[in-house]
Amino acid sequence: MRVVKRHPVIALIVACLLGEAANAGVQILDDSGSSIPESAWSLSPGQSSGSWIIELDELWNPWGNTWFRIMVDPGEDIEQLLIGVDGPPAGSPVTVTVGEAGSPVRRVQGIRQTGTAEVILHQLNVIESLGSIEVQSINFIDVGGHVDGPIIVTNSSSDLRGIRRLDVAGDILGDIIVSDGTIRELIVLGDIGTTDEMIRIEVGHGLWNVDVRGDINACIDLCASGNTGFIHRLNADDFNGTLSVDRLDRPSGVDSPPKLSLTGWLSGTWSIAGSLEDDEGVIELPPEGLRGQVIVNANGVDDGTWETPFAMGAGNGMPSISLCGPTYVEPPWAIGGGSIGLVPYRVHESACVPPSGSVVSLMNLDGKATLRFYGPVSLGWGAPFLFERKSADSDDDFEEIDGDGFDIELDAQDHCLVHIASSGSWDGFQAGWIYRIRPSSSLRCASPVDKPVSQEIVYELEIDAIECEADVDGSGHVDIVDLLLALALWGQGGTPASDSADIDGDGIVAVDDLLIIVATWGVCR
Repeated sequence: MRVVKRHPVIALIVACLLGEAANAGVQILDDSGSSIPESAWSLSPGQSSGSWIIELDELWNPWGNTWFRIMVDPGEDIEQLLIGVDGPPAGSPVTVTVGEAGSPVRRVQGIRQTGTAEVILHQLNVIESLGSIEVQSINFIDVGGHVDGPIIVTNSSSDLRGIRRLDVAGDILGDIIVSDGTIRELIVLGDIGTTDEMIRIEVGHGLWNVDVRGDINACIDLCASGNTGFIHRLNADDFNGTLSVDRLDRPSGVDSPPKLSLTGWLSGTWSIAGSLEDDEGVIELPPEGLRGQVIVNANGVDDGTWETPFAMGAGNGMPSISLCGPTYVEPPWAIGGGSIGLVPYRVHESACVPPSGSVVSLMNLDGKATLRFYGPVSLGWGAPFLFERKSADSDDDFEEIDGDGFDIELDAQDHCLVHIASSGSWDGFQAGWIYRIRPSSSLRCASPVDKPVSQEIVYELEIDAIECEADVDGSGHVDIVDLLLALALWGQGGTPASDSADIDGDGIVAVDDLLIIVATWGVCR
């Protein structure tokens, strides 16, 4: 048998060549461009061709700033970047950059911090797509395509840390969680989320500037876990989803007033925990741009105010509109179908059906009135309304009446609406009376705050007296009920009940009265 022996020098050369081949696609330097210790990092091929798994392992500069400047050859990807450096939580930061401004990485699938050291992802430049990130703090990210996410910042409570700037040329399709920090700039040329898959954006302290050329399909929460985050600027086309903030405010050192501006529809819900007090700020919507609900003073403090105007531009045959609280007269159809409510919600008098102060016939009322509030309400325990009435042709004071004569129902689709209907022919709304309907403490502002609605605005409705001699029960119709009443009072006379059925006025309820009922059967006119 023939044995082949390797020369030691040849073996050394082969080993060096293999080592160079393994590291050929990746370079890691310090901030000055010098090499860092080989023990500080390791490299292995990813599952797909041209991709790398990079592990950062050592706090190689424990008395200063430990830099890792990661550069990858053009056309190659980072499958995983694992930052496993252990060290103190502050004072010896690990600063990582991935891709230079002129030489970005093609794709990054994931970046994850697994060590205990203080980590700052200072800069990340990606050409095509970015997957997930979970690190302590982020400064600048620039992505030429989509962001699949999620992006999670894990720093302890700090209004200075979080994400300084996230610049995305495509769409953001995954969650962004900065529970105890701030996002200073979020710039997106595409959409945030989709209508089928809304994402969550959670920020603990502040969202300074959101500029989205497309739509926002997201649940943006700056009040999670008891936080009181503010928003300063937001621009987008359509907004679908929810926005929950403590207030509109200006970052420290910034003079420009708050401004939320949409060029498309506001179809979701915006909930502002505090007051809208900045009269220099503005919320801009297009003509008929409010399809959803805006809640002001969602915390329900007693002295909540609304001074920041909602400005709607002219168009679609509608003039420009400026809405400011606590109430406004424009009906929902004039602003897009939605509403803005200052807690506690009041009755929207002009948007009720019939409008408050109307005089209607019982026939046109059809036994039902619908009260609209500026925000969603719920029915608590007890009677939700107090009812009063007085005769329309007298100067008497209003007298309280039993609410059992009315059926009260919350609209199944729109919880700003409450339907009040007569419960029977002799109950509820009757011709010739003026009614006052006042909310009680049992009618509540719905989520997110459980507080009684305002009682300062009272709904008022007058039911016009009608002349219809055969309408025995005063319902506005001559029907089977009137016929049965006449039969029940047959042969009687000289009493208030029999007089209502004595249609021909001959002093007794008889066959002639029945014939008149049949002859005038139907709606009174």
